[in-house]
Parts: sequence; C-alpha cells; structure tokens
Amino acid sequence: MPFDRTPPSANPSPSPRPPSRFRFRGFTLVEILVSISIIALLMAMLLPALASARDSALGVQSSNNLRQIGIAMTAYSNQHDGLLPMHSSPSSTSPRTRWPDHLWPYLPVAEIYRSPMILQSDWEENFAKQFAHTVGTTEPKYHGGYGYNFQYLGNSRFTPTFHARVGAHVTDASRTVAVADTAGSRKGDANRRPGQGGEAVYALDPPLGSAMGAGNGGAYYAGGTDEPDGTPETYLWRSFPAERNNGKVAVLFVDGHARFSTVRELDDLNNDGVKDNGYWNGHGDARLR
Repeated sequence: MPFDRTPPSANPSPSPRPPSRFRFRGFTLVEILVSISIIALLMAMLLPALASARDSALGVQSSNNLRQIGIAMTAYSNQHDGLLPMHSSPSSTSPRTRWPDHLWPYLPVAEIYRSPMILQSDWEENFAKQFAHTVGTTEPKYHGGYGYNFQYLGNSRFTPTFHARVGAHVTDASRTVAVADTAGSRKGDANRRPGQGGEAVYALDPPLGSAMGAGNGGAYYAGGTDEPDGTPETYLWRSFPAERNNGKVAVLFVDGHARFSTVRELDDLNNDGVKDNGYWNGHGDARLR
C-alpha cells in the first residue's frame, strides 16, 4: 500500500461548536431599579444600627475615662488627708485652675478629661476649657464635657472655701456623684442650647438647691414637678447632667465606680417620684439638701 505523503493542513478547520442552551442578556431598567431600591432599604436599616454601635463604643470609652479619673481622685485624696479637689480656684486667680488641673499630676493625659461624645459633635468648641498649665504655651490643650459635683465636694465661690473630706462630708461614697457628663448652663433661657457659649461646662449642680457645706443654693431644675399636662421637665438653670450616651449620663461616683444613669434616676435616690439630692449630698440620704 503506497505511503500517503500529503502534509496535514496548517490550519485545520475547527470543529463546529454545539449550540449553547444559555443566552446572555442585559438587566432591564426595572430590574436595576428594584436592585437599587433593595440596597437602599438595607442601608437604611443598617445605618441606625451602626450609629448605635458607634455610640455604644464611645460610651464604653467615656466610662473608662471616668474610672481613670476616679483613680486619680483617690490618689489626690490619699495625699491630701482625705480631702477632694476643688472645682476651681477663685475667679480672681489667673490662670484659673479647675478640677482637672488638680488631678493632672496624677493623670497627665489630656484626652481622659474630654468626653468622647462631644468630640463627635459641634458641641466641642463650646466645651473647651484650657488647662491652667498650658495657658500661654504654643500648644494649648483643653478639657471639657465632664462636670464636677462642686457644691458638695469642693466649692471655691465662698470664703473660706469648702473642701469635702471622705469619711466626714462624704460618708456614702458609692452613692455620691463625683464627675459626670455635663450639658453646661442655659442661664434660664429655654431657647439657649445647653452649653452654648461655654458657660460652666466643667461643673455639675444638684437638682435642688444645696444647703450643706458651702453650697450656694444653685439647682439645675426649674419647675418643681412634672407639669399636669405631661409636658417634659425643663432644665433651665445651672449645669445639669447630659444624657449623651444613648439617652443616659456617664457618671463617676466618689468610690471610683462608674455607670450610666438617666437624669431622672439621678434626681430621685429613693425612687418616690419626688426630686432629691440623695445622690449628690455625700450621705446617700434623700432627706438632706
């Protein structure tokens, strides 16, 4: 049988591809609009949860700040024969020191004295008080957002000034507010935003006028009791606690523990529906002012 010397084709014709059972097509306008609507709905459902999670994380950070401030207060008290710091020096002094300045030697970290909640809002510029040790420097540092229970723990507005001593003026440290989120003062103006203008944003006042120690009678609640028609209470005067943490106030107590409370809870130690200074007066006694 003769040998076939015919060379194979250099470009053999490809085998015909079997027809596909599937055909690609583009999305219709209706399908695209439905997809966008579903994504938008999911984002609308997710964003509040993310915001709440962020606020919860900031609340934890704020609580940790307060616990560290509590440690510094304990160190201060131990080195000052049980006395607690003053809320500020007399207004005639310059630069004027405030309670974070007194704690600075024991806790020299500026960020600890700033509520992380105000750093996330336009309140920041109204809650900035310069540390006394940075006055006149090229890199000023500020504190703000936390207020001190000055009327019962350390009041410099009178002569002689008043220093509370743990064990004497403070007999129930676990139920005595030391430092908490403050909204500053509205100075009686209902249309004034809390903290606007930076008024007393380093202080806290009790719900009722104080009469113990060197209290000057200031109270953050104006109105007495809830209105009969159910309208909300109005905090007009002095510096009142700020419910920045998902509707609650971050509070440090003199014994060093921190927790979250509503303003209503801080108003009423014995939970009888009548405002009292039980959480403020140092003795955990709702009868004392």
